[in-house]
Amino acid sequence: MRDRVLPASRLVMAGVLAMLALGACHDSGPDTRSTASGRPATAPPADPVSTTQAGTEPCTFSGATTAAEGGANSPTRLLTDVRVGVHDCYERVTFEFKPMPGDTAGPVSWKVAYETGPITEDGSGRPVTVKGPAHLVVHLSAQSADLTKADAPPTYTGPTSLQPAGATRIQQVRKTGDFEGYITWVIGLDTSRPFKVTTQDNPARVVVDVGD
Repeated sequence: MRDRVLPASRLVMAGVLAMLALGACHDSGPDTRSTASGRPATAPPADPVSTTQAGTEPCTFSGATTAAEGGANSPTRLLTDVRVGVHDCYERVTFEFKPMPGDTAGPVSWKVAYETGPITEDGSGRPVTVKGPAHLVVHLSAQSADLTKADAPPTYTGPTSLQPAGATRIQQVRKTGDFEGYITWVIGLDTSRPFKVTTQDNPARVVVDVGD
């Protein structure tokens, strides 16, 4: 019996079917081709990363040279801190307070005004030297010691004269009085400049900004 020879067309068809079966077994993953073009699909572009940094807003200041006051009829508070800050277009003096024992937290009475010399100490009238040709005087309804206690412990233990490093407008901040429930500090300036007073809570603060 002679071997049966398959026609050439059937051999070609068998080869094609074998190749299709092999491809189906091998490619079991998801289709990653673009249905529109038949080319491999490209990943979506990543969101662009911004290299632009937020610009710093220019320093601005607005004030006046006329006297200012606030916190009328506020009770006497206890001074706890005095500090000076230096900024681009202004310099700042902050007075911080706490309530007297038994009182609730709240504002302090204040008055800020330019005064001509000589500068004197409250109560004694003794002359006090404060640097600078212009003097901004700050009156506060506060004291720096707790007089409700027998030993009258101080609540403010910082310096009574501050000369801030790097300041060009403020020459000196000096305490000139602590008498009968009122404290006086004098801000010595290089010249008469506009100022602005604001108050803050928790803790109570009186902030004096002096600018250009």
